[in-house]
Amino acid sequence: MEYLQPEQAAELSQAVPAPGLSPVSPLPASEKVVAVIVAAGRSTRMAGLDKQFALAGGRPLLAYTAAVFEKSPLISEFVIVLSPENISRGRELAEAEGWRKLRGFVEGGARRQDSVFKGLKAFEEAEAPGWVMIHDGARPFVTEKILADGLEAARETGACVAAVPVKDTIKRVDRASLLVEETPPRELLWGIQTPQIFRYDLICEAHRQGQASGADVTDDAMMAELAGHPVKVYKAAYTNLKVTTPDDLDQARLILAGQLDGPPLAEPVAGAAPVQIKSEQPLAAPEPAPLPAKPEPANLPPFRIGQGFDVHRLVAGRPLILGGLEIPFERGLDGHSDADVLTHAIINALLGAAGMGDIGRHYPPTDPAIKGISSLQMLSELYQKITAEGWQLVNLDATVVAQKPKLAPYVPEIRRTLAGVLGVDQSRVNIKATTTEKLGFAGRMEGLEGQAVALLGKV
Repeated sequence: MEYLQPEQAAELSQAVPAPGLSPVSPLPASEKVVAVIVAAGRSTRMAGLDKQFALAGGRPLLAYTAAVFEKSPLISEFVIVLSPENISRGRELAEAEGWRKLRGFVEGGARRQDSVFKGLKAFEEAEAPGWVMIHDGARPFVTEKILADGLEAARETGACVAAVPVKDTIKRVDRASLLVEETPPRELLWGIQTPQIFRYDLICEAHRQGQASGADVTDDAMMAELAGHPVKVYKAAYTNLKVTTPDDLDQARLILAGQLDGPPLAEPVAGAAPVQIKSEQPLAAPEPAPLPAKPEPANLPPFRIGQGFDVHRLVAGRPLILGGLEIPFERGLDGHSDADVLTHAIINALLGAAGMGDIGRHYPPTDPAIKGISSLQMLSELYQKITAEGWQLVNLDATVVAQKPKLAPYVPEIRRTLAGVLGVDQSRVNIKATTTEKLGFAGRMEGLEGQAVALLGKV
């Protein structure tokens, strides 16, 4: 799999076809349809979790999105735009999923429009494609019908966007006072989605003009509008939701679990390996040679319990992160990562129950590559490894020990965030906070302590 820089597009090699699939028949360049899947966002509203690789139904969200374009007979090739730190994770996912239409990965830019422009430039060649679909990587419920309807609609003007009529009354307000200034007629308002579909040369020129003029836009249709091109909307589906917040991720998981209505999702390519996103961090020490296995009793219960413990020192000049949530306080916890003592204790409990060591074995504190890493990212990646071994969380009980600040108001949000990362109902995650009545290092406010107990079941 190639790691693309846009200027290297002409030299790219094709992805290897998955077993059992025939090559795609070439189309005339004027009708060739390609896709740019944009997944380079920073997930700033996801409480520290990278939404592109968040698990839903056992697979990362990005896997569902890309699978639709992989299986669509309309699409000849696609690229995925990722942040630099996610390129290696993207390669692992591509290998596991067996995408054969994937042209490669493009490193994203500072803004969404910069990322899209880099993705578009990956197709610059002697015979550029006729059409391009630009789609959000975190919008996994797109369907083949939405793609086909959009391409048909785009033929009228060369530019169209997926959208749905708004259901709520929309009011325009004054930015400062929040006083209502106007209530536009609801029948004229549409909520814009992706894919956004354009003649390739049209949207490339629009982006070039936008770059030259310093335009700052929120979607590609706006870029085309600024360049003077008419843009048509076509009705897509309300289920074509974008995962932007933890609440959206909860809804996506409910759809996948069949508890909410949603479209059928594309399955992995036939013959592809099960998805397992591996960490590239080196182990602190090599594994010892295993002892000869002894047969386990046939009646041994399929459950394992793990206990986790962690301590971090309180220091000035650091944010206080607990359970992925930033807590307002004059001091924070010192550490190589974000020093989330509660999440570290939970990780250790889960690893202990699975018999997979501790957090330091998987993320050595001496490794400069993980300096400042989000503990929720570590939790997500390690829980993927645990589930790949056939374990699933039954329940989790964790305690953070802190004299100050008062944590009770933040416990519900911490609980919801951690349950979302683990992909389980909140009833399985219990979080408590306590003091030591001013005794010990926690009582003297020298540091905080995290404790956790986890029960895993074999599935």
